[in-house]
Amino acid sequence: MVIEQHGLLARSRSIQEELETRKLVERAKDMLASDAHVTGEEAYRRMQKQSMNARKSMREIAEAVILSKSVKR
Repeated sequence: MVIEQHGLLARSRSIQEELETRKLVERAKDMLASDAHVTGEEAYRRMQKQSMNARKSMREIAEAVILSKSVKR
């Protein structure tokens, strides 16, 4: 019973992290699309390309986009 609860707790944390990552990526995509005057799809592709080229996760790229936008203000 305890092992099952631990497994469920770990799964819950994982799902929560995935949701947070999706929210960050969506927010960064919208910011990038607005700033670069491109579609959301194009902004997402640019983030994907940067993620692959820099060997960073999409979350790290999204966080960098959001941070750079907040520094510019």
